[in-house]
Amino acid sequence: MVDKYLKSNWFLFILLIFVISRIIMYYQFSLANTLILHDKGTFATSMCKWDCKWYLTIINNGYDSAIRTSPKIWKGLANWAFFPLYPNIVGFVSKITTITPVLTGIILNQLFIFIAAVFFYRLLRLNFSDLNSRFGVVLLVFSPFSVYFASLYTEALYLMLSVIGFYYLRTSREIFGSVFGGLLSATRPVGIMFMVPVFINFIRYKKPLAKMIIALGIVSLGLVIYMVFLKYRAGDFLAFQHIQKGWGRKGWDSSNLGIQIWNMITDFHNSVLFLISFLLSCYMILKKYYEEAFFNLACILPGVMTGTMMSEGRFSGTLFTFYFGFVVLAEKSWTIKIAVLVISFVLYMSYYVYWVGHANFLI
Repeated sequence: MVDKYLKSNWFLFILLIFVISRIIMYYQFSLANTLILHDKGTFATSMCKWDCKWYLTIINNGYDSAIRTSPKIWKGLANWAFFPLYPNIVGFVSKITTITPVLTGIILNQLFIFIAAVFFYRLLRLNFSDLNSRFGVVLLVFSPFSVYFASLYTEALYLMLSVIGFYYLRTSREIFGSVFGGLLSATRPVGIMFMVPVFINFIRYKKPLAKMIIALGIVSLGLVIYMVFLKYRAGDFLAFQHIQKGWGRKGWDSSNLGIQIWNMITDFHNSVLFLISFLLSCYMILKKYYEEAFFNLACILPGVMTGTMMSEGRFSGTLFTFYFGFVVLAEKSWTIKIAVLVISFVLYMSYYVYWVGHANFLI
């Protein structure tokens, strides 16, 4: 009876899978907390690492007006690289609820991922069977990269906004979809890449040029507003890009190109995930999912073009198009479905332990 009801009620299925995944998530933290931290950590403090600390600086004190000289680990850096939409949402909700910013971010991220899962199912159903759509949802909800959805990171918001934007783009509500694209471009630097699927969609289906220009303009608004703010705050429209050099993103070094490429290749976690994402994009192109394929490529290539593979695994694995590609690949194969789900679940069960243990490959 329950099985029959779940089959007919996709929303209940998503809710159940989501709740189970979050229970397992907390169990994994508890296990890691016991084995590594000897029960001295809390979920919020343990999950707040790396970029989380930078978002806290924005929430608590706003954007820097100059490059930092202290503490030593942050010398030569500034928080301009971190876009404003997410920290402002978290800061606002934290203020009105009096919940700490980190815990607020974690709670909001769970809401974002659940909404993303609902829209991901609806998006998949435009092209795939109910079974394949549910496969995609399970893959997304049990993503190994859920560690980023359990911290003060933008990935959950970015994923939600992009999948909703795509859903409205695919259902001929381009302007509404572009509004979510505009929010994307205020969330992360690659958010502006939503212009790519918008452009392809308008050209592919021969939609009005004037409407396309309006849609592209809306998508760019988030980035443009942030650039104007940075000019006022830091004196540089492109401060968000220029400060990236402080993190080692200096571009290609022609004098040491061989060594640079070798270092990128031997960064196995990031390079393998980038390669998988790149190949999935190629496969989606073959299957004529052009908007999804080129959006995926547009989001993962900028990081590589900075001359480092740092964070490329995160950039690849937290895009909804990554999971969309696996649905396309496994559409007619139970073998691929089972293999992908097993691998994903095993990694889902281990990444939290690595995260608590400060594994650098997860930066």
